[in-house]
Amino acid sequence: MTVRTAALIGIGGIAQALHLPAHQALHGSRLKWLCDPDIHKAKAAAEQFGIPHWTNDSNLIWSDQEVDWVDIAVPNRFHESVTIACLESGKHVLCQKPLAGTFDAANRMVDAAVRCGRQLGVYMCFRGDPALQLLRRLIRQDHMGEIISLRGRMISSNGFRIQEGQWRMEEASGALDLLGVHMIDLFAWLHSDMEWVQAYSNTLYAPMKGDDVTTAIYGLARGVTAVLETTYSSFVQADTPLYVLEVNGTAGWARYVLDRGELTIQLKDSFIDEQLAYEGGTIMEAEFPHTLSGGGALPNVHQAFVNALREDRPFEIDGQCGAQAIRVMSCTREAAITHARVMI
Repeated sequence: MTVRTAALIGIGGIAQALHLPAHQALHGSRLKWLCDPDIHKAKAAAEQFGIPHWTNDSNLIWSDQEVDWVDIAVPNRFHESVTIACLESGKHVLCQKPLAGTFDAANRMVDAAVRCGRQLGVYMCFRGDPALQLLRRLIRQDHMGEIISLRGRMISSNGFRIQEGQWRMEEASGALDLLGVHMIDLFAWLHSDMEWVQAYSNTLYAPMKGDDVTTAIYGLARGVTAVLETTYSSFVQADTPLYVLEVNGTAGWARYVLDRGELTIQLKDSFIDEQLAYEGGTIMEAEFPHTLSGGGALPNVHQAFVNALREDRPFEIDGQCGAQAIRVMSCTREAAITHARVMI
């Protein structure tokens, strides 16, 4: 089976923490190019990670016929233009979340992928987490009974460290865009699409243009509710659980700390599969490799994208998933402004 060739555009902190290590662990794909407006940054990263070519001119990537796909980790405001340029040059694209700044922009990206006959994927890193994949199976196979509610909390203290001139400040991106989008995607992936939202969003404590706190309640199928709590201005220390997901059902419950890989679960009945051997009625604690630890889960989403390309089949986390998350975020902001329930 043909080995795919990739390029990475954007060599910021997220790319160096997640994207570059993921590429190093991939099977069936090799990273040929690094591209960043700061040529010194691109060169330094290429030398550190053993990448043969680097540039500050994206035209070199678009014109390289050997490049099959492009991994995009540029600031959010460039997602649309860079993605469409890559698609129109014949490349498949895996784009960082959120897919775009607006629902209309996301739809233009999706339309471009269809028009160019190329795949557009979204890098929702937590979908590669084996514990979350286990929770999805437990929910979908009714091992937790009827789901009653979900709750997701994603907190950060980064708002206090944002400086003038940084893209997170200039773009007015906040807790909902940078953190909450993950839980919005996971709620839909674990259970069902959102149907309505009520929300509160504000900038209270952090010196930033975007929201530093958003709280929302979403209505899902069959009367299920999902609560999102996210902030960019929390007090945190090294041992603070940052990202926590809870699932509550009629035959079980679970709590998963995403940034630590710590799962606590209690089910009415016993359950056994390749990942978990559970005795019914007990409270069980288990540890899983997860993306943020740099462990075995790190390349899973990238690997799934490469596998889809090599096997000529659609990638699960596609542009439509990314566009739907943008729509949910837009409706969340509308609900916060209008103080009313908004249908999605």
